[in-house]
Amino acid sequence: VGLTASTPAEAEMAVSFEVPTIDISAFDGDDPVASAAVVDAVRAACENVGFFLLADRGGVSEDLVRDALAASRGFFELPLDEKMRVASLKKGYIPVDGCDNAVRPTSLHEKFSCSRVDLATVDRSDPYYDPSASPQAELYFGEDNRWPGAPDGFRDAWERYYVAMESLTRRLLRIFARALRAKGGDDFFADKCRRHVSNLVALRYPPLDRSEGAAIEERVRAHTDPTDVTILAFERGPEGLQVLPDGADDWLDVPDAPATLLVNLGDVLRFWTNDAWRSTRHRVTTRPRGGRAGVPSGVPSGVDDLYGGDRLSLVFFHAPDYDATIDCEDVGGAVVSAERPRRYPAFRSGERSHFAQLVRNERGLPDRQTLREDNSRGD
Repeated sequence: VGLTASTPAEAEMAVSFEVPTIDISAFDGDDPVASAAVVDAVRAACENVGFFLLADRGGVSEDLVRDALAASRGFFELPLDEKMRVASLKKGYIPVDGCDNAVRPTSLHEKFSCSRVDLATVDRSDPYYDPSASPQAELYFGEDNRWPGAPDGFRDAWERYYVAMESLTRRLLRIFARALRAKGGDDFFADKCRRHVSNLVALRYPPLDRSEGAAIEERVRAHTDPTDVTILAFERGPEGLQVLPDGADDWLDVPDAPATLLVNLGDVLRFWTNDAWRSTRHRVTTRPRGGRAGVPSGVPSGVDDLYGGDRLSLVFFHAPDYDATIDCEDVGGAVVSAERPRRYPAFRSGERSHFAQLVRNERGLPDRQTLREDNSRGD
Protein backbone atom coordinates (compact mmCIF):
# COMPACT_ATOMS: atom_id res chain seq x y z
CA VAL A 1 0.00 0.00 0.00
CA GLY A 2 1.50 3.34 -0.96
CA LEU A 3 1.24 6.56 -2.88
CA THR A 4 0.64 6.34 -6.62
CA ALA A 5 3.64 7.52 -8.63
CA SER A 6 3.28 8.35 -12.33
CA THR A 7 6.95 8.95 -13.20
CA PRO A 8 10.24 7.25 -12.18
CA ALA A 9 11.23 10.37 -10.23
CA GLU A 10 7.94 10.38 -8.39
CA ALA A 11 8.25 6.66 -7.76
CA GLU A 12 11.62 7.21 -6.12
CA MET A 13 10.11 9.88 -3.85
CA ALA A 14 6.90 7.99 -3.06
CA VAL A 15 6.48 6.76 0.48
CA SER A 16 6.18 3.01 0.94
CA PHE A 17 3.68 2.43 3.73
CA GLU A 18 4.42 -0.65 5.80
CA VAL A 19 4.63 -1.54 9.47
CA PRO A 20 8.33 -2.33 9.94
CA THR A 21 9.95 -4.57 12.53
CA ILE A 22 12.74 -2.77 14.40
CA ASP A 23 15.37 -4.19 16.76
CA ILE A 24 16.14 -1.45 19.31
CA SER A 25 18.67 -3.49 21.31
CA ALA A 26 21.66 -1.56 19.93
CA PHE A 27 20.36 1.85 20.99
CA ASP A 28 22.10 1.80 24.38
CA GLY A 29 25.07 -0.23 23.15
CA ASP A 30 28.70 0.72 22.60
CA ASP A 31 28.46 0.89 18.80
CA PRO A 32 27.46 4.45 17.79
CA VAL A 33 26.78 3.41 14.21
CA ALA A 34 24.37 0.66 15.29
CA SER A 35 22.72 3.02 17.79
CA ALA A 36 22.24 5.65 15.07
CA ALA A 37 20.71 3.02 12.79
CA VAL A 38 18.08 2.28 15.45
CA VAL A 39 17.26 5.98 15.72
CA ASP A 40 17.00 6.32 11.94
CA ALA A 41 14.70 3.32 11.63
CA VAL A 42 12.39 4.55 14.39
CA ARG A 43 12.34 8.07 12.94
CA ALA A 44 11.33 6.75 9.51
CA ALA A 45 8.54 4.61 10.99
CA CYS A 46 7.20 7.52 13.05
CA GLU A 47 7.29 9.89 10.08
CA ASN A 48 5.69 7.52 7.57
CA VAL A 49 3.25 5.21 9.31
CA GLY A 50 3.19 5.85 13.09
CA PHE A 51 3.34 2.10 13.83
CA PHE A 52 6.21 -0.35 14.22
CA LEU A 53 6.88 -3.78 15.65
CA LEU A 54 9.58 -4.32 18.26
CA ALA A 55 11.79 -7.32 17.56
CA ASP A 56 12.33 -9.59 20.58
CA ARG A 57 9.49 -7.68 22.28
CA GLY A 58 11.84 -4.72 22.81
CA GLY A 59 13.75 -6.73 25.39
CA VAL A 60 10.67 -7.65 27.46
CA SER A 61 10.85 -11.33 28.37
CA GLU A 62 8.54 -13.86 26.76
CA ASP A 63 7.56 -15.10 30.23
CA LEU A 64 6.30 -11.67 31.31
CA VAL A 65 4.14 -11.28 28.23
CA ARG A 66 2.85 -14.85 28.38
CA ASP A 67 2.00 -14.63 32.09
CA ALA A 68 0.13 -11.33 31.74
CA LEU A 69 -1.90 -12.61 28.78
CA ALA A 70 -2.62 -15.91 30.55
CA ALA A 71 -3.75 -14.08 33.69
CA SER A 72 -6.03 -11.91 31.57
CA ARG A 73 -7.52 -14.92 29.81
CA GLY A 74 -8.07 -16.65 33.15
CA PHE A 75 -9.87 -13.61 34.53
CA PHE A 76 -12.22 -13.27 31.56
CA GLU A 77 -13.17 -16.94 31.84
CA LEU A 78 -14.50 -16.39 35.37
CA PRO A 79 -18.27 -16.23 35.97
CA LEU A 80 -19.70 -12.76 35.38
CA ASP A 81 -20.74 -12.23 38.99
CA GLU A 82 -17.18 -12.85 40.13
CA LYS A 83 -15.77 -10.41 37.59
CA MET A 84 -18.32 -7.78 38.61
CA ARG A 85 -16.84 -7.69 42.12
CA VAL A 86 -14.09 -5.49 40.67
CA ALA A 87 -16.27 -3.46 38.30
CA SER A 88 -15.17 0.11 37.57
CA LEU A 89 -15.21 2.42 34.55
CA LYS A 90 -11.65 3.57 35.30
CA LYS A 91 -9.70 0.91 37.17
CA GLY A 92 -11.32 -2.49 37.11
CA TYR A 93 -13.74 -4.56 35.04
CA ILE A 94 -16.30 -3.46 32.43
CA PRO A 95 -18.58 -6.23 31.10
CA VAL A 96 -20.02 -6.63 27.62
CA ASP A 97 -22.66 -3.88 27.24
CA GLY A 98 -21.17 -2.24 30.32
CA CYS A 99 -20.64 1.29 29.03
CA ASP A 100 -21.08 3.52 25.99
CA ASN A 101 -17.98 3.59 23.81
CA ALA A 102 -17.60 5.50 20.55
CA VAL A 103 -14.55 3.46 19.50
CA ARG A 104 -15.39 -0.13 20.49
CA PRO A 105 -19.03 -1.21 20.20
CA THR A 106 -19.90 -2.05 23.78
CA SER A 107 -21.73 -5.21 22.73
CA LEU A 108 -18.52 -6.63 21.24
CA HIS A 109 -16.01 -6.51 24.08
CA GLU A 110 -15.27 -6.69 27.79
CA LYS A 111 -12.22 -5.18 29.48
CA PHE A 112 -10.13 -4.98 32.60
CA SER A 113 -7.77 -2.10 33.35
CA CYS A 114 -5.42 -0.75 35.98
CA SER A 115 -3.40 2.42 36.38
CA ARG A 116 -0.16 3.11 38.25
CA VAL A 117 0.98 0.16 40.36
CA ASP A 118 3.50 2.06 42.52
CA LEU A 119 1.23 4.45 44.40
CA ALA A 120 2.06 2.83 47.73
CA THR A 121 5.55 4.32 47.33
CA VAL A 122 4.58 7.92 46.49
CA ASP A 123 3.69 10.79 48.82
CA ARG A 124 -0.10 10.88 48.61
CA SER A 125 -0.12 14.26 50.36
CA ASP A 126 1.59 15.74 47.30
CA PRO A 127 -1.13 17.84 45.59
CA TYR A 128 -0.40 16.06 42.33
CA TYR A 129 -1.58 12.76 43.88
CA ASP A 130 -4.05 14.10 46.49
CA PRO A 131 -7.61 13.68 45.15
CA SER A 132 -8.84 16.52 47.35
CA ALA A 133 -6.35 18.98 45.88
CA SER A 134 -7.82 19.41 42.37
CA PRO A 135 -10.32 17.94 39.90
CA GLN A 136 -7.40 16.58 37.88
CA ALA A 137 -5.92 14.75 40.86
CA GLU A 138 -9.37 13.40 41.68
CA LEU A 139 -9.83 12.21 38.10
CA TYR A 140 -6.60 10.22 38.02
CA PHE A 141 -6.05 9.25 41.65
CA GLY A 142 -9.51 9.39 43.21
CA GLU A 143 -9.84 5.62 43.22
CA ASP A 144 -7.44 2.72 43.57
CA ASN A 145 -6.89 -0.22 41.27
CA ARG A 146 -9.36 -3.04 41.88
CA TRP A 147 -7.61 -6.40 41.84
CA PRO A 148 -9.52 -9.67 41.41
CA GLY A 149 -8.92 -12.53 43.80
CA ALA A 150 -8.70 -15.00 40.91
CA PRO A 151 -7.01 -16.38 38.99
CA ASP A 152 -4.05 -17.00 41.26
CA GLY A 153 -1.13 -14.70 40.48
CA PHE A 154 -3.20 -12.20 38.49
CA ARG A 155 -2.04 -9.10 40.33
CA ASP A 156 1.59 -10.16 40.37
CA ALA A 157 1.58 -10.89 36.62
CA TRP A 158 -0.06 -7.57 35.83
CA GLU A 159 2.16 -5.50 38.11
CA ARG A 160 5.32 -7.04 36.68
CA TYR A 161 4.09 -6.44 33.14
CA TYR A 162 3.11 -2.84 33.95
CA VAL A 163 6.59 -2.12 35.32
CA ALA A 164 8.14 -3.68 32.22
CA MET A 165 6.00 -1.43 30.02
CA GLU A 166 7.09 1.63 32.00
CA SER A 167 10.72 0.73 31.43
CA LEU A 168 10.21 0.00 27.73
CA THR A 169 8.34 3.25 27.22
CA ARG A 170 11.13 5.27 28.86
CA ARG A 171 13.56 3.68 26.42
CA LEU A 172 11.33 4.49 23.46
CA LEU A 173 10.93 8.07 24.62
CA ARG A 174 14.72 8.46 24.73
CA ILE A 175 14.96 7.14 21.17
CA PHE A 176 12.23 9.56 20.11
CA ALA A 177 14.01 12.53 21.70
CA ARG A 178 17.26 11.70 19.95
CA ALA A 179 15.49 11.17 16.64
CA LEU A 180 13.97 14.64 16.94
CA ARG A 181 17.15 16.25 18.29
CA ALA A 182 14.99 17.60 21.11
CA LYS A 183 16.28 20.68 22.86
CA GLY A 184 16.15 18.92 26.22
CA GLY A 185 18.36 16.03 25.08
CA ASP A 186 17.52 12.33 25.27
CA ASP A 187 15.41 12.77 28.40
CA PHE A 188 13.18 15.51 26.96
CA PHE A 189 10.03 13.38 26.83
CA ALA A 190 10.88 11.12 29.77
CA ASP A 191 11.27 14.16 32.03
CA LYS A 192 7.59 14.95 31.44
CA CYS A 193 6.50 11.41 32.23
CA ARG A 194 8.03 10.83 35.65
CA ARG A 195 4.55 10.96 37.21
CA HIS A 196 2.69 9.53 34.23
CA VAL A 197 -0.96 8.46 34.29
CA SER A 198 -0.82 5.39 32.06
CA ASN A 199 -3.36 2.57 31.90
CA LEU A 200 -2.83 -1.13 31.22
CA VAL A 201 -5.93 -2.59 29.58
CA ALA A 202 -6.93 -6.14 28.62
CA LEU A 203 -9.55 -6.22 25.87
CA ARG A 204 -11.41 -9.42 25.15
CA TYR A 205 -13.72 -9.73 22.14
CA PRO A 206 -16.05 -12.74 22.42
CA PRO A 207 -16.39 -14.93 19.30
CA LEU A 208 -18.87 -13.90 16.63
CA ASP A 209 -21.39 -16.38 15.28
CA ARG A 210 -22.18 -16.55 11.57
CA SER A 211 -25.08 -14.07 11.66
CA GLU A 212 -23.06 -11.56 13.69
CA GLY A 213 -20.08 -11.90 11.39
CA ALA A 214 -22.22 -11.24 8.35
CA ALA A 215 -23.54 -7.99 9.86
CA ILE A 216 -20.43 -6.61 11.56
CA GLU A 217 -17.52 -5.20 9.60
CA GLU A 218 -15.54 -3.60 12.42
CA ARG A 219 -14.91 -4.84 15.94
CA VAL A 220 -13.12 -1.55 16.65
CA ARG A 221 -14.01 1.58 14.68
CA ALA A 222 -11.43 3.77 12.98
CA HIS A 223 -9.77 5.97 15.57
CA THR A 224 -6.52 7.40 16.89
CA ASP A 225 -5.20 7.04 20.45
CA PRO A 226 -5.16 9.96 22.95
CA THR A 227 -1.73 8.83 24.21
CA ASP A 228 1.84 9.68 23.42
CA VAL A 229 2.71 5.99 22.97
CA THR A 230 0.66 2.78 22.95
CA ILE A 231 2.21 -0.70 23.22
CA LEU A 232 0.21 -3.83 22.36
CA ALA A 233 0.63 -7.56 22.95
CA PHE A 234 -1.67 -10.13 21.34
CA GLU A 235 -2.71 -13.58 22.40
CA ARG A 236 -2.84 -14.81 18.78
CA GLY A 237 -1.51 -11.99 16.62
CA PRO A 238 -3.16 -8.77 15.39
CA GLU A 239 -6.23 -10.60 13.96
CA GLY A 240 -7.77 -7.92 11.77
CA LEU A 241 -5.87 -4.86 13.03
CA GLN A 242 -5.42 -2.43 10.14
CA VAL A 243 -3.87 1.04 9.80
CA LEU A 244 -4.51 3.86 7.36
CA PRO A 245 -1.52 6.23 7.29
CA ASP A 246 -2.06 9.78 6.09
CA GLY A 247 -1.57 9.75 2.33
CA ALA A 248 -2.13 6.00 1.90
CA ASP A 249 -4.90 4.93 -0.46
CA ASP A 250 -6.09 1.82 1.38
CA TRP A 251 -6.05 0.12 4.77
CA LEU A 252 -2.88 -1.83 5.57
CA ASP A 253 -2.89 -5.09 7.57
CA VAL A 254 -0.56 -5.15 10.56
CA PRO A 255 1.63 -8.22 10.01
CA ASP A 256 1.60 -11.16 12.38
CA ALA A 257 5.24 -11.30 13.48
CA PRO A 258 6.23 -13.71 16.28
CA ALA A 259 8.12 -12.48 19.36
CA THR A 260 7.17 -8.86 18.82
CA LEU A 261 5.25 -6.09 20.52
CA LEU A 262 3.40 -3.48 18.49
CA VAL A 263 3.99 0.25 19.07
CA ASN A 264 1.82 3.07 17.79
CA LEU A 265 2.03 6.79 18.33
CA GLY A 266 -0.91 8.70 19.78
CA ASP A 267 -2.33 12.18 19.36
CA VAL A 268 -0.22 13.69 22.14
CA LEU A 269 2.97 12.90 20.24
CA ARG A 270 1.41 14.12 17.00
CA PHE A 271 0.68 17.49 18.59
CA TRP A 272 4.07 17.55 20.34
CA THR A 273 5.81 17.04 16.99
CA ASN A 274 3.59 19.50 15.10
CA ASP A 275 2.43 16.74 12.71
CA ALA A 276 6.01 15.76 11.85
CA TRP A 277 5.15 12.32 13.25
CA ARG A 278 1.98 10.33 12.71
CA SER A 279 -0.88 9.41 14.97
CA THR A 280 -2.34 6.93 12.55
CA ARG A 281 -5.94 5.86 12.12
CA HIS A 282 -6.47 2.21 12.92
CA ARG A 283 -9.32 -0.25 13.31
CA VAL A 284 -10.05 -3.94 13.86
CA THR A 285 -11.96 -5.46 10.98
CA THR A 286 -13.69 -8.80 10.62
CA ARG A 287 -12.70 -8.99 6.96
CA PRO A 288 -9.03 -9.71 6.21
CA ARG A 289 -7.63 -8.73 2.87
CA GLY A 290 -7.77 -11.80 0.63
CA GLY A 291 -10.55 -13.53 2.59
CA ARG A 292 -9.78 -16.53 4.78
CA ALA A 293 -6.44 -16.90 2.98
CA GLY A 294 -5.40 -13.70 4.72
CA VAL A 295 -5.99 -15.13 8.20
CA PRO A 296 -2.78 -16.39 9.85
CA SER A 297 -2.65 -20.15 10.27
CA GLY A 298 -3.89 -21.39 13.61
CA VAL A 299 -6.44 -18.60 14.11
CA PRO A 300 -9.82 -20.21 14.75
CA SER A 301 -12.94 -18.54 13.46
CA GLY A 302 -16.64 -19.07 13.89
CA VAL A 303 -17.31 -17.31 10.59
CA ASP A 304 -15.96 -18.41 7.19
CA ASP A 305 -13.38 -15.97 5.78
CA LEU A 306 -13.64 -13.68 8.82
CA TYR A 307 -11.70 -12.85 11.95
CA GLY A 308 -14.55 -14.05 14.12
CA GLY A 309 -12.76 -15.92 16.87
CA ASP A 310 -12.24 -15.04 20.52
CA ARG A 311 -9.75 -12.14 20.47
CA LEU A 312 -7.59 -10.93 23.38
CA SER A 313 -5.10 -8.06 23.46
CA LEU A 314 -3.13 -6.38 26.22
CA VAL A 315 -2.65 -2.65 25.66
CA PHE A 316 -0.42 -0.21 27.54
CA PHE A 317 -1.82 3.30 26.98
CA HIS A 318 1.01 5.57 28.07
CA ALA A 319 0.19 9.15 29.02
CA PRO A 320 2.58 11.83 30.32
CA ASP A 321 2.17 13.64 33.64
CA TYR A 322 -1.35 15.07 33.54
CA ASP A 323 0.02 18.57 34.16
CA ALA A 324 2.77 18.31 31.51
CA THR A 325 2.65 21.08 28.91
CA ILE A 326 2.54 19.72 25.36
CA ASP A 327 4.14 22.41 23.21
CA CYS A 328 5.93 21.78 19.92
CA GLU A 329 8.07 24.88 20.50
CA ASP A 330 9.75 23.03 23.37
CA VAL A 331 10.89 20.21 21.09
CA GLY A 332 12.88 22.39 18.73
CA GLY A 333 13.67 23.08 15.12
CA ALA A 334 13.04 19.55 13.89
CA VAL A 335 9.28 20.10 14.27
CA VAL A 336 8.64 23.86 14.24
CA SER A 337 10.40 26.58 12.24
CA ALA A 338 9.71 29.46 9.86
CA GLU A 339 9.13 26.88 7.14
CA ARG A 340 7.02 24.70 9.46
CA PRO A 341 5.00 27.06 11.67
CA ARG A 342 3.10 25.91 14.74
CA ARG A 343 -0.17 24.14 13.91
CA TYR A 344 -1.55 23.58 17.41
CA PRO A 345 -1.70 25.62 20.63
CA ALA A 346 0.01 24.29 23.74
CA PHE A 347 -2.16 22.27 26.13
CA ARG A 348 -1.94 20.15 29.27
CA SER A 349 -1.55 16.45 28.59
CA GLY A 350 -4.35 15.50 30.96
CA GLU A 351 -6.85 17.41 28.83
CA ARG A 352 -6.74 14.72 26.12
CA SER A 353 -6.53 11.42 28.01
CA HIS A 354 -8.91 8.47 28.15
CA PHE A 355 -10.02 9.63 31.61
CA ALA A 356 -10.62 13.16 30.31
CA GLN A 357 -12.89 11.64 27.66
CA LEU A 358 -15.00 10.07 30.40
CA VAL A 359 -15.69 13.59 31.64
CA ARG A 360 -16.47 14.71 28.10
CA ASN A 361 -18.89 11.80 27.77
CA GLU A 362 -20.74 13.02 30.87
CA ARG A 363 -21.05 16.45 29.23
CA GLY A 364 -22.30 15.01 25.95
CA LEU A 365 -19.15 16.00 24.03
CA PRO A 366 -17.83 13.88 21.12
CA ASP A 367 -15.03 11.38 21.53
CA ARG A 368 -11.82 12.90 20.21
CA GLN A 369 -10.50 9.45 19.25
CA THR A 370 -13.14 8.88 16.59
CA LEU A 371 -13.11 10.18 13.05
CA ARG A 372 -15.74 11.75 10.84
CA GLU A 373 -17.08 9.86 7.82
CA ASP A 374 -14.48 11.56 5.62
CA ASN A 375 -11.74 10.45 8.09
CA SER A 376 -11.15 14.03 9.25
CA ARG A 377 -10.44 14.50 12.94
CA GLY A 378 -12.29 16.58 15.49
CA ASP A 379 -9.36 18.24 17.25
